[in-house]
Amino acid sequence: MSIFTNLAVPTTLNDLLQARDDALRLLGDARRTADMAAKLLAQHGPYLMPHGAKFPEDEKRVRSELDSSMWRRAFDMTGFKQLMDAQAVAEFEKSLLPLAPEFTEANIRATFIDLRLKAEMMFRRGLFDVFRYLSDDYRTNAKEPFRIGSKVVMSGMVCRSYRRGLQINYGWASDKLNDLDRVVKTVDGKPFLPRTLETAMTVAFEDGQVFQDTYYRAKAFKNGNLHLEFLRLDLLEKVNEQIAECYADGALPDARAA
Repeated sequence: MSIFTNLAVPTTLNDLLQARDDALRLLGDARRTADMAAKLLAQHGPYLMPHGAKFPEDEKRVRSELDSSMWRRAFDMTGFKQLMDAQAVAEFEKSLLPLAPEFTEANIRATFIDLRLKAEMMFRRGLFDVFRYLSDDYRTNAKEPFRIGSKVVMSGMVCRSYRRGLQINYGWASDKLNDLDRVVKTVDGKPFLPRTLETAMTVAFEDGQVFQDTYYRAKAFKNGNLHLEFLRLDLLEKVNEQIAECYADGALPDARAA
């Protein structure tokens, strides 16, 4: 499928690598300079070194924090997050703790080669998770049991906003909405920006409005339900075709037995 082969590692990753190495070198120079200043002041008495001039973290921790930021930036630049479902994103974030892998060319190549090999699997897993959640109301549909309808009711998606009105419930619910939007945008061949749909819906719901954009119309209810309508029926048909292919080749389990 073309959606799994169009992602290319940009040459700007080389710039990111160079910036990381240069930053570590400069930080190391700064640390050594601060140590020299501390030794100089220590000759004239204790506690003369300004606290703000000290480096509270050791070099290993500084390197790990920088590498965590570099890995996140690299994932955004390459577009791989477009094919990563909530489980894959959680695994990625977990891999950065307690100390992130070094952001080196060898590690980058190994990581992104592995992601390319897993891209279709991750997309299909995310597709199935979205379908399994949305399909509950359609299990009695004998003619088309494996299709998402144009209008769905998503329970547990909405809560009261701490400011005003309602909002998308952060956590499990927002992950589901994020995965749904990711699947739709990927099938449409459009860039996917995590959490943008969730944020836009919350802005509308806090003001008591119905949310609508090119892809969806949605209304929030105090009982926690989100009524969602797919406006791009051509894309919904493509999503349903993907679901049918997954079940046909046995790539996904039977949702009715889940």
